Amino acid sequence: MAGQPHSFRIETMGESSGHCDCCGNESRCVWGMVYSDDVASAAYWMHWTVGHLTETGANLDLVLGRWGDGASADDRVAIALVHRQQPDGSPALMVIDATVRPISREDLAGSALAREDVIGTPLAAQVFSLTDAIYEQDGRFF
Repeated sequence: MAGQPHSFRIETMGESSGHCDCCGNESRCVWGMVYSDDVASAAYWMHWTVGHLTETGANLDLVLGRWGDGASADDRVAIALVHRQQPDGSPALMVIDATVRPISREDLAGSALAREDVIGTPLAAQVFSLTDAIYEQDGRFF
């Protein structure tokens, strides 16, 4: 229900690693599902290169919407965020244009949202609540 706080549960699913083409450092990707009231409401992928959180940061791609029987990609949207470590060590998270992310070329979401489609809308509160739950419950980051 709009305006009510959500209780999200995270299911960690998989992870992979490789090496960055630019610098040779280890790159990592972890992914999982977000459940609201035991109903799948989003999938996520966090990708980063070790040692580069202050420059390029880490990308968090979300596919938000309805999953399961009877659901299709048209029931979901792709949203992208970037995480950067600030010089003082604190994290910063920003919504970016999902159309430039690889998730926009996958068949999981019917559309990829631009930053202005999220920021300043009711969707922004949901995205940041989901993101808070992911950060709090998935201990595999960084």
